[in-house]
Amino acid sequence: MFQAQAQSLSTQLTQAMINDFTLSFSTIRKTTQSNALLSGQLTNYYLYTLRGNTYTSVTPYSYGNCSCGSTYTCKSQSSIVNYSNNRVYLYVPGIYIGCYIIEALLQSDLRCFYNQSCIDSLQPFLALSTRMNISALDRSLLVRFVENSTIQEMVDELMIETWNSSIMYENYYNECQPSECSYTVETKNDAIYIITTLIGLVGGLITVLKLIVPRMVKLIAFCIRRHRMRQNAVIPIG
Repeated sequence: MFQAQAQSLSTQLTQAMINDFTLSFSTIRKTTQSNALLSGQLTNYYLYTLRGNTYTSVTPYSYGNCSCGSTYTCKSQSSIVNYSNNRVYLYVPGIYIGCYIIEALLQSDLRCFYNQSCIDSLQPFLALSTRMNISALDRSLLVRFVENSTIQEMVDELMIETWNSSIMYENYYNECQPSECSYTVETKNDAIYIITTLIGLVGGLITVLKLIVPRMVKLIAFCIRRHRMRQNAVIPIG
């Protein structure tokens, strides 16, 4: 019983933590999106000034056939490009760009980081003086998630693979320090218990009747005699 109640409380606490975080995170995202705030990296709107005008115009970016002016979930495959000649050196699998960096990140996954070849192909494009020794993530350690689980799915679980709870009744008892403990055990009565109970009831009833019946008989007999004596009594006429 204690283990079940403790596990239930642990599950409720875990779910409450997840709900509190996702509610706060969702509120921030919805506020940003509903107000169409301009991304700091200018990934959702393009600002420009026409010649001869003194005001700045705004045009939403498009990712494929998706426009940031109509939805904030637009995304496109991330790539490493030489903008001088528009040459694409590498497409990064599982990584996306979009209207907002956070929204694109939430739709991305970590499949590239579980692939050593993918990591090695990225290293030449990193602005580092020396090559880093980076090993791929160990897919055998995955429990709840998989290689292509999105960042959104992991964030929804607080990015926690497993929850390990340690339930110890001794510590709980020492913390509470109750003066006494009581518990109720509910069991079904078997045939032997029912028979012995009935025999006990019958025996008790017989004993009670032995004490009551003789006295009741005497009382009834006394009442009958008194009644007859009244009927046979002669009332003299004066």
